[in-house]
Amino acid sequence: MLKLISACRLNEDQLLSEVLRYIILKGPATAYRIARDLNLHFTQAYRKAARLERFGMARRAANHRGSVFEATERGIVTCYYFGCAHWDNLINKLAARHKLPGPVLRAFLDTYLDHFKNDAVVDDIPVMAFYAAYRGVEIPQELASAVARYLPRVAYVSH
Repeated sequence: MLKLISACRLNEDQLLSEVLRYIILKGPATAYRIARDLNLHFTQAYRKAARLERFGMARRAANHRGSVFEATERGIVTCYYFGCAHWDNLINKLAARHKLPGPVLRAFLDTYLDHFKNDAVVDDIPVMAFYAAYRGVEIPQELASAVARYLPRVAYVSH
């Protein structure tokens, strides 16, 4: 999956990285606001945001006035992997979404991304945790219990 995400050239396109960082840290945001705050032309900001959307790193939030772009978990994890924003801010965003301790989440992401390298499935944290468990990578207990809420009740077995 990281090979596919690398095709968007986030690590090579400084402006794309800047737009993603903006959406993560200050979003959700319209292309107009991104353009205004980053001193870009509107069409340039819109194209970069649309490119992030095409690769699943941003999505359009429902809004009656125009397209508002917000970061997906894939976008945050990809930004973490390529270092387009400070890791502490990114981990805090993900930890808040899943009500997990930041150090546990960071340790999991570091292990996960290091173990799977370019073949890592990058999606929502629960999907990544399921994939890691399926492939035999141990996941922290705190993460396992947080991910368990996504399992159907009949499928969840406590040890």
